[in-house]
Amino acid sequence: MRGSRVGVLLAALLVVLGLVVPGVLPPASAAGEGPSAEPTVETAAAGVAWSRIGGANRYAVAVNISRYRFADPSSVRSVYLARGDVFADALTAGSLGDGPVLLITNACRSVPAVVLDEIARLDPDRVVALGGEVSVCEEQLAQAAAGRPTARLGGADRFETAGTIARAAFPSRPATVYLANGSITPDAVVAGTLTDGPVLLTSRDGRSVPSATAAALARLNPSRVVALGGTLAVSDSTLTTAAAGRPTSRLGGSDRYATARLVADRAFPSRTSRVYLARGDGENFVDALSAGMLADGPVLLTSGPCDRLRFGPAAELAQRTPSRVVALGGPLALCDSTLVGSSTAARGQVDCARTACVALTFDDGPASGTSTVLDTFAQKRVPATFFVVGRKVASDGAITRRTWVEGHEVGNHTYDHPRLPDLTLSGQQAQVDRTDAALRAIGVPTTRTMRPPFLAFDANTRRLGKAVIMVDTNPKDWNGPSTQQIRTFIRDNVRPGSIVIQHDTVANTVAAMPGIVDDLHAMGYTLVTVPQLIPGLDPGDLVYNRTTVHGPGTAVSMLDPVELDDGRVLPPLVDEYGVPGLAPTLTREEVLGLDP
Repeated sequence: MRGSRVGVLLAALLVVLGLVVPGVLPPASAAGEGPSAEPTVETAAAGVAWSRIGGANRYAVAVNISRYRFADPSSVRSVYLARGDVFADALTAGSLGDGPVLLITNACRSVPAVVLDEIARLDPDRVVALGGEVSVCEEQLAQAAAGRPTARLGGADRFETAGTIARAAFPSRPATVYLANGSITPDAVVAGTLTDGPVLLTSRDGRSVPSATAAALARLNPSRVVALGGTLAVSDSTLTTAAAGRPTSRLGGSDRYATARLVADRAFPSRTSRVYLARGDGENFVDALSAGMLADGPVLLTSGPCDRLRFGPAAELAQRTPSRVVALGGPLALCDSTLVGSSTAARGQVDCARTACVALTFDDGPASGTSTVLDTFAQKRVPATFFVVGRKVASDGAITRRTWVEGHEVGNHTYDHPRLPDLTLSGQQAQVDRTDAALRAIGVPTTRTMRPPFLAFDANTRRLGKAVIMVDTNPKDWNGPSTQQIRTFIRDNVRPGSIVIQHDTVANTVAAMPGIVDDLHAMGYTLVTVPQLIPGLDPGDLVYNRTTVHGPGTAVSMLDPVELDDGRVLPPLVDEYGVPGLAPTLTREEVLGLDP
C-alpha cells in the first residue's frame, strides 16, 4: 500500500469538515498518481457473436444444418435418410461426406414435408436409406427419392449397418478406425467431425466386439484403432481385442463433455471461426446427429435445456476464442441464456494484471430492473457481479438463476440485509448460510464472495468463509442522481482494476447501463466479474479494487479512511440504501455505528 499517513488524516479531516462527500471519489484528473500503475489497452474485449441452427423439431433442425452446410447444392451427390426417433443407424453416419443426413419418422409414415423440400432443393444423384427396412421402409425411401436412384446402407443390426457405412465412406484403407460404445451414446455422434476414419461399434456394454465389427475391422485394415470415451464406454480389453495387434489409443475424458472436447481437439487442432454447441445430457443429443456434415468447426456438448455452460466446453471455448458460437437445435434444447454465457466464455481468459479491467457490481437484487440489466449485458456481451438478498431469491429465484446461467458472478448479500456489526458471529453466519441455501435451491453453487449490507463490516464479517467485496467507485445511485449523472460519474472516476457499486433496484441505474458499458468500452476497459478481476481470492480477504486487497490477517476498521494502493484516499465507505419493504435506509452515522 502506498500513500502517507498524513494523507489519510487529511482525508478524514476533509470528511469531518464536509469538504468531501463520503463514498464519492474525486475526479480522475485530481486523484494523485492516477492509473499509471496499471496497464491499459486500446480495445476492450467482449463476448463473441452467437446464433443457432434450429427448427420446430429434430427433422427441421437436420434440414437447416443441411441448408447451412450445403448452401450450394452442387457438391451433393447423396442424401442419407435415417430414423429420427431411435437413431442407432445414424449414429456412425458422420463419416459420409458427400451429402447430408436427414431424419424421418418411424413406422413407415410419410416423410416430413420439410425433408422432401430439402431433397428437392439439393436434387441429389441418389437417396440412400441408413439401416434396414425397420428403420427406413421402401415406401419412405421411394417417396423421398421422387424418382431418383435409391440405395441402402444397412444390415441386420446397428453393428452391421456401421460396418456397411464404414465401407462406403472409406473404400480405401483408412488411417484410423474409431471404436464407440454400441448403445446410443454421444461419443459416436460428435466423432462425425473426424475425417481420418469411420466409427464402428462395440457391444452395448462395451465389453465385447460384435462379429460384424470384427469383420469390418479386418476388411478396413486400419493403421490404428482409437477408443471413444472412457473405459466404462469401451473397456481396455475390448479395445485390445478389436485392434488385433494394431496400435491403439483413446479419446476419452471423465464424461461425455470431456470426450467431446478431446474429439474437437483431434478433429480441429487449429483455431476455427465457429464452434458448435449441442445438448448432451441424457439422450438429448439428437440435434448433434446431423453435425457430422459440418466442416468448419467442432461440436461441443453441454447440459440443458437452460443450464450454465459446463466447465469443459467453457474452457475449450476460452482456448479456441472463435468468432461465433452456434447452437444446434432450438431453445427447448439449449436456451438463449446458455448461449449468452457461452459468448462470454469464448472471448478467452482475461489477465487483468496486463489488461485494463473494471468490475461492475450490483446490490440488493433480484429486482424488477434486473432482467433489463441482464438484457443489456447480453446485448453488449459482458459479465458483471450481482450481490443478491437471500429472502428475495427464496421468493422468486428465476431471475437469479438466469443471472448465473448467463455467466455472471452471483455473490452473497445476506438474507435480510441487516447491518452486520449489530449481529454476533453466529448471527452473521446464519445470514450468509441462509442465502447460500436459497441459491443452492435454484441450482446456483455456493458463492465465493459476499458484500456486507450498507458496506458495514467488522472482524466477524471476515470470518464468514467468503471474500468481502468493497468498492472504490460509488456513484451513490440511490441518492437521486440522474441517469446521465450516474453515467458521467462512473466514466470520470473508474481506474484500471476498479470495482463499481450500483443497485439494480434503482431505475436510473438500469437506464444508464447501456451508456456506461459503451463508455467503458470506448475507454478501453474490459468488463469482468470480481473473481476474474482478482483471481484466487481467499476467505476473509477485504477487497477494494484489484490492487487493494487486505488479507485475512490484516485488521481493518470500517471507521477508518481507505488508503488505496494507487495513492487515493477515500473516506470511510458507507452505502446508506436499504431494501424497500425489507430493510430500512440508514443514515451515514447509523451505518458507521456512531451515536447521533
